[in-house]
Amino acid sequence: MRSEARMARSEGPASRISLDVVEAQAGGDVGRVIMDGVTDLPGSTVVGRAEFLQHEADGLRRCFVSPPHGTPSHCLNLIVPPSDARADAGLIIMGPMGYPGFSGSNAMCAVAALAEAERLPTTEAEQRLVLETPAGLSTLDIGCRNARVETVTYEAVPGFVATGEHRLEVEGWGSVPLELVYGGTSYVMVRGAEIGIDPATASVEALQRFCAALLASLDPAWCIHHPLLGDLPPPSMILLAGAPERSPIKGMSVPLAVYMHPGVICRGPTGTGTTALLAHLMKRGELPPGTTVRTVSPFGNVFEGTLLGSARIGDVTGVRTSIRGHPRVLARSQVFLDEEALSCDVQGFRRLFEAPPGDGRVG
Repeated sequence: MRSEARMARSEGPASRISLDVVEAQAGGDVGRVIMDGVTDLPGSTVVGRAEFLQHEADGLRRCFVSPPHGTPSHCLNLIVPPSDARADAGLIIMGPMGYPGFSGSNAMCAVAALAEAERLPTTEAEQRLVLETPAGLSTLDIGCRNARVETVTYEAVPGFVATGEHRLEVEGWGSVPLELVYGGTSYVMVRGAEIGIDPATASVEALQRFCAALLASLDPAWCIHHPLLGDLPPPSMILLAGAPERSPIKGMSVPLAVYMHPGVICRGPTGTGTTALLAHLMKRGELPPGTTVRTVSPFGNVFEGTLLGSARIGDVTGVRTSIRGHPRVLARSQVFLDEEALSCDVQGFRRLFEAPPGDGRVG
């Protein structure tokens, strides 16, 4: 299976662009996937194409994460041709936080959307798809039933704890112990028990207040250095973990709240957040390889993360994990964008829609 050269060009006046969008959810979080209307992006790699969007055509992202076309709680996904011969398709993820290198829930949403659009075979036998994202390659095992994607299990990009424990003075909360963890994107990791907040019982408003205060207190120069990707943008996401719970039936569960700037408590525990949690637990010696952990969001949505073992990322020791979820398609629609809704990047935005059409098929 391989992504073809181009997606379909929009028809109609240049002042209005028509995009074919599939809306899906995984773990409770909504990911919108552009299926048609965007051409090939400039750039020879998935990273380069994401950088073009970020620096030359960010209006596409902004339109989908703010009214009237979207909300800050929704993310946007764009399927692009891969640059790595081992990959079947490329994926660029956009959200209110910017351009994360990877997102598990959005990768699952993209797979469900491809199946819904019949661009991915939906046989009953489990199949494998390799996605190339700006963070690297991720292998997804897809289980289908009745021509729909029922489960997706993916091996995540390696995660690691980037710093030792720091203490930060946060107004209204005193000295807060935290660390930076990478799970495919950057997280500020806090254990709720150490500040008196249980993500399983605290109100969404209380979680928002704490996380917003924490982000406001961070030094903007404090960021993760990835051994392969270099210095990452300052973190805009917070991982607030509750105390692990063990059950003879369900196994190990961890309440997990993920905050996404500005002001969003994710409805799911997120795939990258689950990987970051497993990296944190293994670093502390609290999780042996082979253990599966159910991460549970404040809204009751669940992902399953399995610690596969350790991994080397350059000169850093991290973790290999697999994440399992159940994506579902919610809607399919046409979205119209007007050029006058954009600001400084109209020329870059226009370049998204000027090449000849193709079918964007995977396979």
